[in-house]
Amino acid sequence: MVAGVPGSADPAQHCFPPALLQPGADGRPREPLAADARREGDGRERAFLKLVAGLLGVGYDALAQREAQRRNRKLTLIAAASVAGMAIALALAATAYVARNDAQRRQAQAEDILGFMLGDLRKKLTTVGRLDLMRAVDDKAIGYFATLKPRDLSDRALEEQARSLTGIGEVRLNEGKHDAAMRAFREAHARSTALHERQPADGQRLFDLAQAEYWIGAVALQQGRQDEAGVWLRKYRDSAIKLAARDTDKFAWQREVAYGHHNLAVLDESLGRYAQAERALRDELALYRRWMPNHADDTALRFEASNVASWLGTLLMRQGRLKEAEASFREEVDGHTRNRMAEPDNARWQEELVDALLLLADAQAQRGQLDAARASIDLAAPLSDALARQDPTNNSWQVTPGICRWWQAQLAKAANAAAADALATQATTIVANAHKVEPENKRVLLWLAKAHNLQAQLALSRGDTALAKTHLTQALARLEPAWKADPSETLRLVLASSRLLSGEAALLANNHDAARIHWQQAEHLLMADASTALPFERLDPLVRALHQLGRSEQARPHELRLATAGYVPLRPWPSSRGVAAL
Repeated sequence: MVAGVPGSADPAQHCFPPALLQPGADGRPREPLAADARREGDGRERAFLKLVAGLLGVGYDALAQREAQRRNRKLTLIAAASVAGMAIALALAATAYVARNDAQRRQAQAEDILGFMLGDLRKKLTTVGRLDLMRAVDDKAIGYFATLKPRDLSDRALEEQARSLTGIGEVRLNEGKHDAAMRAFREAHARSTALHERQPADGQRLFDLAQAEYWIGAVALQQGRQDEAGVWLRKYRDSAIKLAARDTDKFAWQREVAYGHHNLAVLDESLGRYAQAERALRDELALYRRWMPNHADDTALRFEASNVASWLGTLLMRQGRLKEAEASFREEVDGHTRNRMAEPDNARWQEELVDALLLLADAQAQRGQLDAARASIDLAAPLSDALARQDPTNNSWQVTPGICRWWQAQLAKAANAAAADALATQATTIVANAHKVEPENKRVLLWLAKAHNLQAQLALSRGDTALAKTHLTQALARLEPAWKADPSETLRLVLASSRLLSGEAALLANNHDAARIHWQQAEHLLMADASTALPFERLDPLVRALHQLGRSEQARPHELRLATAGYVPLRPWPSSRGVAAL
């Protein structure tokens, strides 16, 4: 009935029984009283109320009013419940907001305190030698930061934490605590990564991320994990290139590219990949040469350029490219000289100039340019003496005058043996005093051993075997434990020199068996741990050992390689005649 259509021509649509439609007694058709549930009629709800009113015997209007009142009460209850729910939600939101702000405020206060303790307080405690307190603070800070998830922190909090963790890592690295430093740098990298992901278009975020990549690579390199170091240092270089491309006017970002090339050059050089290292250094040096005309007064930039020239010179020396190395060292000297002229009171430029002149003198001496080498040392010696007088507590500055005396003795011994002996004695005394201050300093130990070797050599030239043995005994007493603890290429060369001289002393004392043993030990040192092409700096002492052992023919290829490089020995190679009798 509800779905039907009254009066429809289609019988299937009829909704009333036929009996209800029969005409009345008066013959007129009947119209049944019914609720019309159709949309155009009463609608389902009013139709329902009409039916109920009929069943209950209640007027439709009264029933409709009662239904309206019921609906209104229901809506009122729903509205009241909604208002109450909203009030509760607002209260909870307000409480959460206050709690969050309070937590952020407490976190900011805690990190401000940590920032002070890791910054200003560290500097003050350093001056009084209380780094033990700072180590405890650093450990607490790292533990605290590790409990925080980067995604839950504000940008400012992440930035402050990354900066603090980087500072902690640098301190740990300076203390030689590589594992602790690595943990701090990795934590800093996680926060810098989160910041970069939040703001990928922000160049400063990319810069901070690049710094974190560099530090992880630097620690890995110091730990001897070259493969891992290469991964991170390449990431740093690539980030630096992207950074420089974002703003070509921001010169500090351009310089990061140079640093990226330099780090990879250091890595390649440590692995013996000289061609790759040289390519990276030349790329870096080309950048500085392009920048310098526009920054002619920037002494820091000139220093960096000079430092790259120095690295390139050292790399070329190791390959036996002496003339090219000399040119690189001369470029370094020129750069430091200009800095010293620009800032005559800056002791750093004076120190750098001394070191550059020593490198230049070495290259000149190996090429047989002894007058030029003497001129370089004569420039370096008074500068080094002035630095030593300026700060007697700077042990590094106290050593350098001894190194200058050593070179002066080396270059004077052929022409003036007495002057050479006096200078060598001064060199030994100066470096020995520095060794007493820093007995674990490898640089000081090496130069003390070299000074004893030089004095032994001068004593042998006078036939004073006893004095030569005294000096060689002192040199070997320092070199052999250091070699066992941490063998290095520089230690190898100085130890081999001591063995060669010990063999000469034994020969002068007619102890042929001892002489042969010393020379064989020197040969073993120089031939060990080398690829098919021996390092260039080993060739001169190896030629001496082979001649002393009566194997001059084996020395010929090495002599040819030295001669091709333009090398001139400071001391003539020994003749092998009569040595075979040993």
